[in-house]
Amino acid sequence: MASPPLAGWPIEEIPDQDRLFMRVHRIFVSQGKLAPGVFRDHGGGMSTDWERYSTAAETLRRAAAPSNNGVIQLVAASVSAIARLTVEHTPIVSNRAHADVFGEKTTEVRLRLKRVAHWAILPSELL
Repeated sequence: MASPPLAGWPIEEIPDQDRLFMRVHRIFVSQGKLAPGVFRDHGGGMSTDWERYSTAAETLRRAAAPSNNGVIQLVAASVSAIARLTVEHTPIVSNRAHADVFGEKTTEVRLRLKRVAHWAILPSELL
């Protein structure tokens, strides 16, 4: 099931029911609501962490300034159900949990992602 290692970690299939955690900088939050612009690619894909190898708290700690961020969660199947999006485990040396969401993040796609996203950890300013 796992393919050859990338960055020392095997690439694995992410089960549909598993969650993905994604950091959200406070500039993408207004009155507790996500701005659709948060759903964007960095280096080819939208970076997330797979719950098999990370918790929401660990995802937050990986931020340059954790106090300026929160964490949302997305269910892999809900993401994959959006046309032209795929979820792939893309581990990196420093983060076995790393996964990318590939596919164009059009306005419609961003709005659909916003609908399936839920807070795992609110940014500190909203607590």
